Amino acid sequence: MFNLGDFSMKKTLVAMAALAAVSAFAQSSVTLYGRVDAGFFSQKTGVGAAAIRQTGIDNGSNVGLTGSRWGMRGTEDLGGGLKAGFKLENRFNIDNGGFSQTRVVTAAVAATATTPAIPAVTEPLLFGGEAFISLSGGFGQVRLGRMFTSFDDLRAIAVSKNNFDAAWSPVSDSYRVGLANYDGRGDNAIKYDTPNFGGISGGLMYAFGENKTALVSAGSQVSGHIKYANGPLAAGFGFQTEKATGAAVSTKHNAISVAYDLGVVALSGGYNNTKNGATKDNDYSIGVEMPLGAAKISAGFANSTSKAGAAAKLKGSGFGLSATYSMSKRTTLYTGYKSSNNKDGAGVKTRDITLFSLGVRHDF
Repeated sequence: MFNLGDFSMKKTLVAMAALAAVSAFAQSSVTLYGRVDAGFFSQKTGVGAAAIRQTGIDNGSNVGLTGSRWGMRGTEDLGGGLKAGFKLENRFNIDNGGFSQTRVVTAAVAATATTPAIPAVTEPLLFGGEAFISLSGGFGQVRLGRMFTSFDDLRAIAVSKNNFDAAWSPVSDSYRVGLANYDGRGDNAIKYDTPNFGGISGGLMYAFGENKTALVSAGSQVSGHIKYANGPLAAGFGFQTEKATGAAVSTKHNAISVAYDLGVVALSGGYNNTKNGATKDNDYSIGVEMPLGAAKISAGFANSTSKAGAAAKLKGSGFGLSATYSMSKRTTLYTGYKSSNNKDGAGVKTRDITLFSLGVRHDF
């Protein structure tokens, strides 16, 4: 026999289950996002008769604004001001569809009198952009995984404008005159970012090393920063210490970054000091960005010197110029040019690069 009370109870339970599902959905979210950047380029690399000119289509990380990528990120509201989150980001080459990031599995072995050289063995990174899980609240945010270093977060103040966050940046080439550039990401890392206290914030990150053996010590990486960002002004100091696997000496980076937005024009600048043993590098960069409606024009200059003990200084310098036009909130046309060179202690060019490119970037 049909029981009206049972039927009403079942409807109530179904409604409660539906409301619970909707509530859970509202408290958590997952977003699929991406960026595709490709451009036509013409580049000349090398000195004198050994110079090589290339023309073609390439990924944005090499000739455009930024690297192509896709990823997933999500958050869940745990209540009481606490949230859990994650991010998984892949970087790829739009010109051939392959992975744009790899890691060394086995280091290269130099040739000996009796054995040939053995090249390094690498493997592609599925989520080389970033891959982490996080917990955030009134205390700030803690992340575990692979992510940008706290030092890189500070450097972003001075390099966030088009000209310093693009392939036309003179920074990346001129800074290669001496010691290698800093590692922008860390693996096996734990990272803490403080809350914002009236514009003042900071961060610390430690990346644990891998491949430790009885005879070889594991590498490690520690970085941190403190910055002030309020209104048109952003400025701060950052540091990063890197110890390669098996290395006896660490590489130490220190940087100051400043940016000021005047409205009609935005100015930025950065200074970086790097030391490894007896070798010391000093680098600086200045940039300017001018908005013109939907367009932006950017220019920048970078200079670097490197000195190893009593040896003569190595020098690097370069400048870049770029323009962007926003066709919509998600699609941007761009063009850019850069010229940079490095010189040895005698003032002779050892590296010379010019690049012109024209392309498009689309976000989704």
